[in-house]
Parts: sequence; C-alpha cells; structure tokens
Amino acid sequence: MKRLIKFGLVGVVNTLISIGCYILFVKLGMHYILANILSYLIGLLNSYYWNKKWVFEFKETRLSVFGKFTIVNLAVLSFNTLVLFLCVNKLGLNQYISQLIATVFGMGINFFLNKNWTFESKVKNKNQLH
Repeated sequence: MKRLIKFGLVGVVNTLISIGCYILFVKLGMHYILANILSYLIGLLNSYYWNKKWVFEFKETRLSVFGKFTIVNLAVLSFNTLVLFLCVNKLGLNQYISQLIATVFGMGINFFLNKNWTFESKVKNKNQLH
C-alpha cells in the first residue's frame, strides 16, 4: 500500500507537469495530439527518475530497465492518445477535460505494468522480505 501511495504522489506531480505542458502547448497553438505526445514525454523523464529512485527503490542501473519503462509508457501514451482522440472527436468533449479523462485511465495501467514488469525483480525481492 505504501508503494501505491508513493506512486500516486509521483503520479500527481507528473500529471501536473504533463497537463501544465499540454495546456501551454495548446495555448501556443500546437495541435492537441502533438501537445499530448510532447507533454507526456516530458512527464516520462520525471516519472522514470522518481519511480526508479523513490517508489520502487530500484538500485540497478541496467539500460533494460529504462527500456522497459519506455515501452510501458509508450503503450500508455498510445492508449492515452486514443482515449483523448475519442473523447474530443467522438464524444465532443473539451480538449482539457478529455486530457484529464485519458490520464486517469492511463494511470492504472501504468502502475500495474511498472510494478509487475519494469521494476519486478526489486519489488519481488522486497516482498519476500516482508
């Protein structure tokens, strides 16, 4: 439960960064899909650092961990972008509300995949100690 709370806190900060960038990019005239992708990638770097160091306390420095993290986040980004597109173009919702909806859906998938795949060895070892 402690790890889920930490993940949630990192997620809130990351979401604020991503949504802040998204709003800025859209206000500057960028297409909302491109704004979504760029703001998500900016958030990805912040998320990787804090999830690795603080949430999952993963000490290994293998490049494969960043690769897994990137794969997970690209999958979540794809899902997020699809939900965003559907909310805006099929449901006629506001771009900003649609972004919030897409983010909420993606957060659960992100936690599950990072916990069970990206940082799995550390999480399993830690669970065996308790």
